[in-house]
Parts: sequence; structure tokens; C-alpha cells
Amino acid sequence: MLEENDLLIPCIAEDQNKGRAAECTQYQHVLHRNVIYLATIADASPANTPKTVD
Repeated sequence: MLEENDLLIPCIAEDQNKGRAAECTQYQHVLHRNVIYLATIADASPANTPKTVD
């Protein structure tokens, strides 16, 4: 998914530069979905739970 995001970002920039708003918006939605998914996984990961010091 990170590789997909890496490809989406230049496509979004190119579409913005060429004034292709509809295509840009489609890519942005996919990128947003991917980022939210990755953030959800990261938040749920046990490695990210704060450890208390006793």
C-alpha cells in the first residue's frame, strides 16, 4: 500500500498541474483511504501502546 501511495502522489501533482480536477480527485480519494487504513492499523498496533513505568 505504501508503494501505491508513492505512485499516487506524483499522479496527483501531475493532474493538478494539468488542471485535471476530476482525475486528481479520484487519486486523492484513494490516497486518503489508504492513509486512513494505515493510520488505523498503526493505532491498533500493540507496539504503539504506551508502557507505564512502575
